[in-house]
Formats: sequence, structure tokens, C-alpha cells
Amino acid sequence: MMNEPIETVKNKTLKLSQVEDGFYYDHCQFNSYSDATNYSDIVFDHCNFEQTDFSNISFGNVEWHHSQLAGSNFYKSNWYNCKISSMQLSGADFNNSYFKNSSFNECKMPSVNFTESRFEKIGFLNCDLSGGFFQALQLKKDISFAGSNLTETNFSETKLKGFDFKDSQFETMIISPELARGLVVNQYQAAILIGMFGIIVE
Repeated sequence: MMNEPIETVKNKTLKLSQVEDGFYYDHCQFNSYSDATNYSDIVFDHCNFEQTDFSNISFGNVEWHHSQLAGSNFYKSNWYNCKISSMQLSGADFNNSYFKNSSFNECKMPSVNFTESRFEKIGFLNCDLSGGFFQALQLKKDISFAGSNLTETNFSETKLKGFDFKDSQFETMIISPELARGLVVNQYQAAILIGMFGIIVE
């Protein structure tokens, strides 16, 4: 992750255009809109943002903790070596985004949209992903959902080889049976999937 920050900025009200790479922002308020296209080596901790449109932005070595960004737009955003934790991201739109070596930890993300995104080594740890959209994903390397809630998530049109659901929880979900080969689940989840597909075990 990022090196030792150049400077810590705490309890300040700033314009988003004033954000500098390499800085640690603690309990800051960011007003106004910025058309910046990338952020690198930054920590946002307990910060508030007036901006909700982060589409087409690249984030590299960014840590983002404890922000309220429900419904925000991250369409076609790129994430490299990022750590995102304790975030409110309900209904956030990450459609057509790219993630590499990045993780979400303890985030509230019901109804989040990752449709047609590309994942290369990503983890969702203890996240609420209920009702989320993971349709037509492209996965390279591994993906984990340990401790996460996947109830009513939609994985249709996604090849599930390399996906590991065994340490997650779900009561129902949408998947394309013909693309489920290689999916890892536990015995309880296997019974749920068998029931979903209408298979009778005697």
C-alpha cells in the first residue's frame, strides 16, 4: 500500500480539487466538484464528500475508510491496490469498472452494481452485498466473499469458475447454471442451489 504520508490534513473544509497525492485526509469535508481523473497514494478517513460522481476516475494505492457514499456513481472507475473499509455504498454504481489487488472490508453495499466489471484478485470481507448485481463479470485470479451476505445477488451471465462462496451467507441468488462449473460452495449452500434448480434428491 501507500508509503508514509507526506502530510496529514485533519478537520479541514477543502475543495476536492485541492486533494494532493501522498496526503492523509482525516475527518475532512470536501465541497465542490472536481474533474480530476486519478488519485494516488491517498488516505481518506472519516471524510465527507459533496461530490457523488466519481465516474471514469482511477484510484491507485488509495485507502478509503468510513465515508457515506450511498448511491454514488463510480461508472468505469479503475482501482489498483486499494483498501476500502467501513463504507456506506448502498446502491453505488461500479458498472464497467476494473479492480486489481483491491479489497472491500465491512462495507454496507446492498443493491451495489458491479455489472460487466473486471476483477483481478479482489476480496469482499464481511460486507453486506444483498441484492447486488454481479452480472457478466470477467474474473482473473481469485475472488473471495468471506463473511459477506450474498442473499438475492445476481450473478447471471458470469462464469463462476474461481469464485468461492463457501465462507459467505445466502438464502437465494441468481446464477446461470450452465456457467456454475468450478464454483466453490459448502454443503448447506449446495442444498440451497439444488433447491433453486428444482433438483429432487431422494
